[in-house]
Amino acid sequence: MANVSIWDPFYAVRSDFERLLSDFFPSSVKRMWGSEALTMEPAVDVLEKENAIMVRAELPGIARDEIKLEIHENKLIIKGEHKTEKEDKKDNFYRKEIEIGSFYRMVDLPSDVDASTSEATLKDGILEVNLKKIEPSKPIEIAVK
Repeated sequence: MANVSIWDPFYAVRSDFERLLSDFFPSSVKRMWGSEALTMEPAVDVLEKENAIMVRAELPGIARDEIKLEIHENKLIIKGEHKTEKEDKKDNFYRKEIEIGSFYRMVDLPSDVDASTSEATLKDGILEVNLKKIEPSKPIEIAVK
């Protein structure tokens, strides 16, 4: 069965607007139009060293158990969900800007890495992921008999 998508005449405008926002506010919280979901895109630094790649991501207020990391096809995926603490129904907020919800960031890695030796730490709201580079495979000559 073929995939059917509904035509959206404003898709291009919305896509350009979201790209413009992400260029000016890369670590901002973005509301996806047409959905209630809130997705935070954390700011990242990617450093390439001689034998390793280090990725740092800003995740203030996020607990270790709320973070999930995956490596897939030279991409590091940082995702999870920041949950609210116990809410007291007696509280009347004057202003509520601290959001809860999911976060997601896919980071292109500049080199192949060994996922099995990767290490991640979280300290003072900064996630640091260290990834050991894999030596590129060298060509092997095969004799023809």
